[in-house]
Amino acid sequence: MIVSKAKLKKFQEFNITTKDRYKNRIIGKGSVGGKAKGLFFAKELLDEHWVNGEVKIVVPESYFVSTEVFDDFIETNNLASVIREAESGKATQETVEKAFLEGDFHSRWKQEFRKLLSKIHYPLAIRSSSVLEDSIKYAFAGKYLTTYVANKGSLDQRLAALEEAIKRVYASTYGPNAVIYRKKHRLKGEKMAIIIQKLMGKERNGCFYPELAGVGYSRNYRRWTERIKTEDSVIRLVFGLGTRCTERGYARIFSLTNPLLRPEGNNNWEIAKYSQESVDAIDMETGKVVSFNINKKLSILKNHRLFRDYVQLYSVLQDQIKGITLLPSKLNRGEKVIFSFTPFDKKYKKFFQLIRRLFQLLEKEMGIAVDIEFTYEPEDDVFGLIQARPLSSWEHYRKIPWPQNVLPQNILLKGDRMLTHGYVENIPYMVYVDHDKYYATANKHEVARAIGEINNRLSDTPFVLVGPGRWGSSNPHLGIPVNYSEISNCKVLIELGIKKQNFVPELSYGTHFFADLELEKVLYMPVFDTIETNIINFEWFNSTPFKKTRHPAIRIYKGPFHVYLDGHEVKGIVLKA
Repeated sequence: MIVSKAKLKKFQEFNITTKDRYKNRIIGKGSVGGKAKGLFFAKELLDEHWVNGEVKIVVPESYFVSTEVFDDFIETNNLASVIREAESGKATQETVEKAFLEGDFHSRWKQEFRKLLSKIHYPLAIRSSSVLEDSIKYAFAGKYLTTYVANKGSLDQRLAALEEAIKRVYASTYGPNAVIYRKKHRLKGEKMAIIIQKLMGKERNGCFYPELAGVGYSRNYRRWTERIKTEDSVIRLVFGLGTRCTERGYARIFSLTNPLLRPEGNNNWEIAKYSQESVDAIDMETGKVVSFNINKKLSILKNHRLFRDYVQLYSVLQDQIKGITLLPSKLNRGEKVIFSFTPFDKKYKKFFQLIRRLFQLLEKEMGIAVDIEFTYEPEDDVFGLIQARPLSSWEHYRKIPWPQNVLPQNILLKGDRMLTHGYVENIPYMVYVDHDKYYATANKHEVARAIGEINNRLSDTPFVLVGPGRWGSSNPHLGIPVNYSEISNCKVLIELGIKKQNFVPELSYGTHFFADLELEKVLYMPVFDTIETNIINFEWFNSTPFKKTRHPAIRIYKGPFHVYLDGHEVKGIVLKA
């Protein structure tokens, strides 16, 4: 899309603290941060332009803790030295968090928190909203913490839980990922504000969660087929808390103009593989986020009258996905319940129409592509807009100088799914994780730490990073559990899908992990050994000399290498020179 500079300026200059209608919702003076600005700019637009149809849009009730409270907390608890050590890399995340948790708020702020809690009695999401966050250029996606408070018990108990949650978000300001991100972009002057937001959802069997949650992008810069256009928009949808959307968990991906087109295709095994089974919710007894596999807690679906619209049964023995008429009390051998959302697109056309209308309004008035986080209660037809912010991305695809007359033996990797657009030539190194040795490694987190060391050593040298499964996976059996700080310097990231060892990358667009790649302009491509049109040149990797590293699973090959990824044609190759 063409950016509207006038509209963009209007958004950038929007200031909640000058709006009388929000003043009684702000604790302290100073900024309420970028995330708050994006959400309430969207609320202003909805109040002015939106007429709710059959699906109602709700912006959850929110209160704000300004940067003045953050500054006072740092000063009162003498945390400057801890912060200096964190920013120099000498203090661990655990050390920083311990120091912040041991701190205390001034009695003035405690009184304000107590006053607020005396009038709100619903579960809360405690969200970061720093002064640098959600800007046009720097989203800080996933760098800062979101915590949850069940908000149950006595007022003193609820106050203690709220204060602890805020402190944890404050401490995340100085986590290694955030520190390295700011250093890489030479960003200074960071301060943290807080959004205390009503958690959308309902309590069901002692757990609190929205029935459905998701993230959405008004532009799809990672198409999985030429039949989808960039302007078609894309969403990721899950059952339960939206943490399964923003992290690298499985979710249903819909292109809004053609919801039937799945990234994984129409193969039942592939659909079942990429369908959500794990669910996140708030345990109302402990106030903590809990995760469970729906197949071990099928009874929870009794609380959802419309569960058949997104829950199906997969039979491994028959390789068949079936609709569920009655909720099974017991699963047969080789059966499992999955959230494949198979009939959802047909039954909820108004839901998709609403999101398209919302994107059109936000793009028009913000002057730029946008991304949102949302919840949806199908039984009530209530859509909760949790977050709205600019989508930082390339405005136009540049032409890729696609190489001609390439010898087959020079193609190291070739893919044609969900890749980014761009090219890099004469890359001096390739860091490669051997899937067999990684699979056999007992302590897979050690592989991630070794990758981090190489990433630091090659900080001034471009390199291609290649490995099995999902980079950044929270489950080391599905991929290498690196964090942002351990791969922050690579220029190209390749994920290898190796079926026999269950290293199958998720074709996801919308996670915080991919938001990092987008903003850093790191080229990305998945390559699968199950797709005939894809190539993994194992012969080259196994016969070419390489430099050994401290971990036997990691190899470093010397280039130069050339990478060409064409987002228009949805094709990409990695070549040896």
